[in-house]
Amino acid sequence: MSASSTRQGEATALRRVAAVGTAISAVVHGYLFLDGWSVVPVIGPMFAVNAVAGAVIAVALIASAHWVWRFLAVGFHAVSLFALLFSHTPRGFFGLREAFWDIWQIMALVSESVGLIAAGLALLAWWRARR
Repeated sequence: MSASSTRQGEATALRRVAAVGTAISAVVHGYLFLDGWSVVPVIGPMFAVNAVAGAVIAVALIASAHWVWRFLAVGFHAVSLFALLFSHTPRGFFGLREAFWDIWQIMALVSESVGLIAAGLALLAWWRARR
């Protein structure tokens, strides 16, 4: 096995891990949207957008090796993590201030952290391979 095919295999594995993290985050946000968060101003629509965008990005990461999906996955996870963490600060996020961590927030935190790292490494692998 050549070094090039090994790197390509690693990049594919990273894309798959990023896709799983993205899909889990999308499912969490979709579930929460349907479970009542849809009525919360600003946050409800953001959950819907997160669910749809996450599903599209997850499928695209599996179906395509194009760098744009890795880039979008990094942005998706960075923004989602920022919003989740910021919602736990005293200021809150768009009026939402979380007081505790439940299973859905922990699932989002883990999936988005793993997704961010994997997508970032996959994007870095693409960038290094093109040089």
